[in-house]
Amino acid sequence: GIAARARFAPPRAALAPGSRRGPSTRWRAAPSAPRASLGENAPVDDDVEVVRYGLGGGSVAMYPRSAAGGDASAASTSMPDRCEPSRARSSTEPTTRYEDGPLDALAIALFNRKLLAAVENGAPLAAEDKNALPRSGFDRLVALADRIGGSGRSTTEQRAVVLKTLLGLIPAPVRFLFKILIKPSNWVDAMNARITVSAFAWLVGPCEIVPRETDGELAAVRLRKCRYLEQCGCVGSCVNFCKRPTEAFFKEAFGVDAHLAPDHQNGSCVMTFGVSPPKEDPALVEPCYKSCGGGGGTCGPCPKIGEAKE
Repeated sequence: GIAARARFAPPRAALAPGSRRGPSTRWRAAPSAPRASLGENAPVDDDVEVVRYGLGGGSVAMYPRSAAGGDASAASTSMPDRCEPSRARSSTEPTTRYEDGPLDALAIALFNRKLLAAVENGAPLAAEDKNALPRSGFDRLVALADRIGGSGRSTTEQRAVVLKTLLGLIPAPVRFLFKILIKPSNWVDAMNARITVSAFAWLVGPCEIVPRETDGELAAVRLRKCRYLEQCGCVGSCVNFCKRPTEAFFKEAFGVDAHLAPDHQNGSCVMTFGVSPPKEDPALVEPCYKSCGGGGGTCGPCPKIGEAKE
């Protein structure tokens, strides 16, 4: 099954150091491996771990077994002590390479189309602005998210835009019937974990079902290294484009509580179903990365997160 194909070994290295270059020009992925090298029986570089995942198992993530710049403990020595417990990563320059399968590429294209509509909000972008966006794929997704974040909207408004876009992926009648016919329970939480691994890995990268900490129920999902977080390189974007809208999405679409707990030391994240986000959520007071252009290296909460109560 898809969940089995997405299983993986623990992360082996920290992200490589680098410099943040601005919200919309942050990254271009390292060249993807040729299709011919990714066949079932084809040899794989010993320095790269290949993981298949996503819709139909058609996508590939390539993780370097050793990243330049040393391990997380070495990176953390350059950070001020008062910035603990996070900031083991002084940079968020991407080291993972992805090759999207046809179904995941289609899902990304559909999401990008809805994000563009949200960015334009009834006023089409000028040709110059459209041409400045990456033409397609995950680069375009991150660039459109940056546009939403830099549009002058409040953090509450940004999260609402993303929530509306996510909800648009599921027809309203389906959401309505789900909440009417299926009441919250452990098996519903477990079902949502399976849905996440099967249907939404295109957005976050390889992930696996893990036991929920509170009771051992298989109702949590661990993201090996969140694709969006690694590429956007911004704590505020993690909260406003991913964490908060996703938590609201599962509540609004399926009537299920969800809590996302990103780990900014290694880029992983645990999504737990049947658990509400804590009132004092550590993710809402995280400082910026050193490489972030919005306040890199400061020890206070990332200014892009906004008010924790929003």
